[in-house]
Amino acid sequence: MRGLDWSALSLREKIGQTMLIKVTPELTRSSEDELAAFLAAFPVGGIFLCREGLGESVGDRESLADFIEKCQHAAGIPLFVAADMENGCHTLANDVPPLPSLMALGAAGDPELAYAYGRSIAIGARSLGINLALSPVVDLNLNPLNPITNIRSIGDDPDAAIRLLTTLLCGMQDEGLAVTAKHFPGDGVDYRDQHLVTTINSLAWEEWQRRHGAVFRALIEAGVEAVMTGHISLPARQTHTKEGRYLPATLSYELTTGLLKEEMGFGGVVISDALDMGGFLKWYGRERGEIECFLAGTDMLLWPGLRYFDAMERAISEGKVPMERLDEALARIRRLKERLGLFGPGREARELAAGERDYVEETAAKVTEGSLTLVCDRKGLLPLRGGLRRVLLIVVAADEGALAEMSVFKEELKAHGLEVEARWNIRPAELEVVHGDYDLIFYALAGRPHSPKGPLSYSGPAADSIWAALSYGAEKSIVVSFGSPYYHGEYFELAEVYINAYSAAPATQKAVARAVCGEIGFSGHSLMKRG
Repeated sequence: MRGLDWSALSLREKIGQTMLIKVTPELTRSSEDELAAFLAAFPVGGIFLCREGLGESVGDRESLADFIEKCQHAAGIPLFVAADMENGCHTLANDVPPLPSLMALGAAGDPELAYAYGRSIAIGARSLGINLALSPVVDLNLNPLNPITNIRSIGDDPDAAIRLLTTLLCGMQDEGLAVTAKHFPGDGVDYRDQHLVTTINSLAWEEWQRRHGAVFRALIEAGVEAVMTGHISLPARQTHTKEGRYLPATLSYELTTGLLKEEMGFGGVVISDALDMGGFLKWYGRERGEIECFLAGTDMLLWPGLRYFDAMERAISEGKVPMERLDEALARIRRLKERLGLFGPGREARELAAGERDYVEETAAKVTEGSLTLVCDRKGLLPLRGGLRRVLLIVVAADEGALAEMSVFKEELKAHGLEVEARWNIRPAELEVVHGDYDLIFYALAGRPHSPKGPLSYSGPAADSIWAALSYGAEKSIVVSFGSPYYHGEYFELAEVYINAYSAAPATQKAVARAVCGEIGFSGHSLMKRG
């Protein structure tokens, strides 16, 4: 494979190199012969891994690494093996330690920790055989109501983002992992969700250059290998419209080729965001939309349909897509695959060594402990004094599964000598009756992006819990957000005690318990205008 003649590839093989397809549970159950037959018929350039696509057939590091190795062995041309990995690989393999959110890293504000954070992601990826990270999120969270960025973002300060993200980039690359900055031209301004509609980065051109533009330019200068375009328009830089509306970057030649590639000089691989999202499909539908996405300047399409092979062949034969466009994309993809060493030995997964596991776990703990932000403690309730025994822990969340997720926090409080009763949400009338039975009430706010999809503001039973919290027992209540930091400004400006923890990772839950009990301090600093 070291001597692959790229010029000898068939048209179908060239088209396939521009595709990153999502692995399905059916594919994970395939034999190596079945995988080889599939990849011969559909010679794609890469595969994308996510929990949804893997299903229950792969859940531990060894099993997933074996599956990836089978895919690479079956492929005619080495594959990009991609995953988001925004907080590490634990959503793919249960036995790989998780990391706290990127916003926790922002609140800690330490470039050395940013390097360790990036290296930790790459260590986990390498242990699986993953070579391409579709992360980090480099958007600036300028709108507290944005449901996509939130704790996935460093914050709203471009200078802090540049300082931390460029260092994080080095940590990932130094371990041999290719990095993707997303979502160009920048999410976090609109209050809507790209999964549902095309969103808008409405900043004026000069302000965009100072904010999102500055972050993307810094990462390009630092050598980021890929940039993901979003289903986001940038009217300040666009002139062409369709039916009076500006196209998203995934369909806009002005943004992808004109701005990103030509004006900003990006020479790496442009990857689209997922092409099954409402913000993309509503413009042209699936088949034409994928062709238009490629024509806009996208080099690799994320989750195209397999019919894209035939559709692109027709488009080329009919002269709708110039061969020069395909050759340009192929050249960018080739350079990255060669730089990663995919055509030589030594790219197989390697077991996660004990020292590496310790490094990842220690990094998670350090980031968490450095990020905890005490927004207010109006009457000096913290650290908890002696004599407090009975504690009511109310997990405020849309999904009852959050109760089990917060069990680490419950057990850690119990380990500190407290008697803890935990429940999922509470109505005001219930709390009015029982609040006097407890010495202390904790509210664990679990709202974060995609959990579930939609706005992050609370509704239904979770909103009842907010109502209750503001009505009874407020003087002995401690509110901890294990997700969105903006709940303070939205609901809890009058809370006696409010803590932002930015993550529900086990390391975070343990750190919050230690902090409220006085074992560690609160040293995090908010990088947001609100929260």
